[in-house]
Amino acid sequence: MDYDVIIVGGRPAGSTLAARLGAQHLKVLLLERAAMPSLPAASSPIIYSPALKLLDEIGAPEDEYAHHTPPIRRVIGHAAGFSAVIPIPEAHGRDYAYAIDRARFDHALWTHAQRFNTVTARDNFNVTELLWDGDRVVGIVGSAGKHAPEERITARLVIGADGRFSVVARKTNAAEHDVHNENPTSLYYAYWKNVRPYDEHGPAAVAYEGGVGYGFLVMDSADGRTGITFEGQADLLNPEPGKITAFYLDLVNSNPHIRARIAEAEMVTDVHGMRRIGNLYRQPGGEGWALVGDAYHQHDPLDGQGIFNALFTAKALAQAVRSWNHGQKIWTHALADYDETTRIKTYGMYKRTLDQVRQNLYSPAQVPGWALNGIRWVMEDPAMHWLMGQMLTRQLPAEVVTLLTPGVAVGAMMRGSLRDLRKMVGF
Repeated sequence: MDYDVIIVGGRPAGSTLAARLGAQHLKVLLLERAAMPSLPAASSPIIYSPALKLLDEIGAPEDEYAHHTPPIRRVIGHAAGFSAVIPIPEAHGRDYAYAIDRARFDHALWTHAQRFNTVTARDNFNVTELLWDGDRVVGIVGSAGKHAPEERITARLVIGADGRFSVVARKTNAAEHDVHNENPTSLYYAYWKNVRPYDEHGPAAVAYEGGVGYGFLVMDSADGRTGITFEGQADLLNPEPGKITAFYLDLVNSNPHIRARIAEAEMVTDVHGMRRIGNLYRQPGGEGWALVGDAYHQHDPLDGQGIFNALFTAKALAQAVRSWNHGQKIWTHALADYDETTRIKTYGMYKRTLDQVRQNLYSPAQVPGWALNGIRWVMEDPAMHWLMGQMLTRQLPAEVVTLLTPGVAVGAMMRGSLRDLRKMVGF
């Protein structure tokens, strides 16, 4: 074999997996179809302390992947004319998040993987086929450019880190399960310069209401730029071919808060996005192959946990590869461990995110006037802020947050009504 492992896809899941396998002294070939650095199609992400901890584990320098990126210490939500300011709680020694520039972030991880002397990385390399020996994958077929000669490269293991439309998953007929396409969403984003700050209290990630079926997220990012994203029902966010930029600008300007913030701003990137984002798990692998990141598990980005999932699946798969390579487990058992570990860590958030998509984008409640005070009380309540902060930083499992939310919300309304009463009577 030419390599121990070939990883198809050099974005966060692939690059961090390559680093972890390089630390195991495995001979790794890391392949990426695009030129690096470059922006991926569907991402305008925020990463919290659990993701930063996973990067610490592989020695990725924070001053490289977050270079000139301001720390965000609060998440702000606007709804029904009110706002909630959620401080990001400390976890793993950090009380902040980053709205990262994916081109910089991905390139930093790509570069870091190559610091391991057993890792070779090649971008602009397009994998078109897999090599087989009977029912076992033994390598890849691809080329470094349209007119470059075809190359056939072998390995003991081929891993698909090549995203939602994974070639490796397609060529192996990887089975899908826990598929939820009943509430499809689409997402579009671009970066801007000279966006007016939200307020005088520093960088923030701000979620704004949109129309029925969609909403906005505005986040302070690298080099003084601001990412402006909207997500919503796929059939609503469906621009005509060639008119994506005009569609994006019309929708961004439809929100008065955002329109005021971009009055003197300039859009400095193209509009990127993805239609009909999938929600599923795939089988983790088979004879001579495995999947990681979005190739293995994908779900709606509404919860802001996509990068964490990519980094965590890379860690879990690296552990499975270690146990297999050291002869501690046969490959099928190592794969089963990988699948179980990942589902324990991701499934609760997956189900909660699907519920949030349904409730917020597909079944938004019409709030009667008499209920507005209740919404304000909940949004202003410190206990609710604490609960949401614990979920964002994964200090409480999503299942626990789901169970606690109704009780905390009732308490918030009681505390809020008491505060209002005290103000009325002068206490």
